[in-house]
Amino acid sequence: MVKDSTGSTMDDALALGLSGCASGSVVAAAFQDASRGRVPGRTWLSPPGESLLATVVLRAPELDFPLHEIPLRAGVAVAHAVEAETGLAVRIKWPNDIMVGARKLCGLLCELHGPIALVGFGINCNQASFPREIAGTACSLLQATGNRFAPLDLLSPVRDELRRWFSAADWLAPLRSRLYRRGETVRVDIPGTARTIEGRVEDIDGSGALLVRTEEGSIERIVQGEIRPDP
Repeated sequence: MVKDSTGSTMDDALALGLSGCASGSVVAAAFQDASRGRVPGRTWLSPPGESLLATVVLRAPELDFPLHEIPLRAGVAVAHAVEAETGLAVRIKWPNDIMVGARKLCGLLCELHGPIALVGFGINCNQASFPREIAGTACSLLQATGNRFAPLDLLSPVRDELRRWFSAADWLAPLRSRLYRRGETVRVDIPGTARTIEGRVEDIDGSGALLVRTEEGSIERIVQGEIRPDP
C-alpha cells in the first residue's frame, strides 16, 4: 500500500496487520505528519517526497529467532540494501541507526503488538539541506552521493534484504563489521533511569547486546540504551 500522505505508516501498518494481512505487507508514504521515533518524544522530520517512509508488517509467531533480534537484523538488512543500491559504505549505530560518516541517514523503529511485529524505517533520500537543529547530525543520499534517488525504488531492495536477514543464521558478523564507533569512547543513556555509561565500544555479544569497557576496565553489557551524539 502506497499513500501520498498519512499520519504514520506505523499506525497504518498496525491497522493492516489487525485486519489480517499477510506477513511482509508494507505501507509506504511520501509524507507523514504524525511520525514517531525510537526515543519517546522524538519525531522523524521529512518534507514531502524526499524520503522513503515505510513500515513492514510481520507475524511474530512465524519468526524462528528471538524477538529482541528484530531491530538488529532489520538494521543489517537496511544497511545491505543501501550499500547495494548506492555504493555507499555505511555503519550501524547500535542498535539500528544507519550512519554515513558521523551523520544519520536512516532511522528504524520496531514495535511488537501481540502477534504483530512492525518494522518501520525512514531513509533520507533527496534532502539538499536539513533544519539547523539536525543539520550537523543528519544526511541524505543526495548529500552523500551527489545523486537523486526515487524513494520508492529503494522499497523492494529493503524488503528483499529484510527477508534475507530475517532467515539468516549468521546475522551478527555483518553487524559487528559495521559497528559505529567501535574502539571509541561513547556515552550511553539507559532508558527509564538516570544512568549513563561511559566507555569504549568493544563489541556486540551473541544476543546483540552492546559491550562497553569502562575506565575501570569492567565490561558493561547493555541491552537497551541510546548512544549520545557526542562522546
